[in-house]
Amino acid sequence: MTTLLILHSVLAAAILLGQVQSDPSSSPVGAAAKLVAEGFASFDRGDAQAAEMAFRQAVALEPALGEAHYGLGVTLQAQHQNPAAQREFQLAVRLLPDVAAPHAALAELLLATGNSGAARGLLERAVTLDPKDTRSRYRLALLLVDVGEVDRSVELLEECLKLQPNFDAAREQLGLHALRRGDVDDAFLQANTILRAKPRSAEGHRLMALALWRQRDTESALAECAEALTVDPDSQSMMALEAVGLWKLERKKDAQRSLVRAYKAQPQIIKSEVLCRLILCDSPDIALVNDFLKRNRWAVLPPYSP
Repeated sequence: MTTLLILHSVLAAAILLGQVQSDPSSSPVGAAAKLVAEGFASFDRGDAQAAEMAFRQAVALEPALGEAHYGLGVTLQAQHQNPAAQREFQLAVRLLPDVAAPHAALAELLLATGNSGAARGLLERAVTLDPKDTRSRYRLALLLVDVGEVDRSVELLEECLKLQPNFDAAREQLGLHALRRGDVDDAFLQANTILRAKPRSAEGHRLMALALWRQRDTESALAECAEALTVDPDSQSMMALEAVGLWKLERKKDAQRSLVRAYKAQPQIIKSEVLCRLILCDSPDIALVNDFLKRNRWAVLPPYSP
């Protein structure tokens, strides 16, 4: 079960608790609310099938109960039934216009399918509805980078860190912003802040690797790549950087092996011909790798970990 789904289930359970308390009778709404509570309890135990059954029964009893559609969407998404989950989230957003969780859930699903335009409005709404929603702020910050709204992106990331100082992914993104504007010292500061608190942080080592690469310290950058890949072996940015760095050091066979490893890890995401061009061109800068990652941002986004 992902952190996102756990967070959503907790939020929905809290919403539902208030509704059950306000409607303790044995009415259809009360019975449906009880089923939704059972559904989230089953989901949190890892029994997605039992959860789905409870949510479907709740929807049958009370089709206008937004929490039931939301819970069903969460369960369907966990079972990789994304089109069906999207329909349920859309219903939940319509029925719960003032609740952040369904907006955030639908936005996440749209981002995963490349529909960032529609996701933006949902994330903006989620952030407005829940001032403590660091995840939606983080996702919105990444989306804004793609459309050139850098200042707002930085502002959202800083808000994330005020709410959650150990939010390594947000600090990593601030470090990447620093690298884009040429402030390598700030990037090192952000990387060291992460690594002091968590020496085995993939985010800290990724950022450190990129900062060292920007300083043309290829060997040290490769050492940080190795550290990052030890913690997060599926890190697409580190696989790309490692391949380019090995080629730059004339370790062409190692570079090719790194490329093959990247392709085998995520063949549907990593395009081998793109990385081959990066290696064969002996890119003097990480800009091309960053461009590749930007164009595949929502596919290669590292897992969120609060």
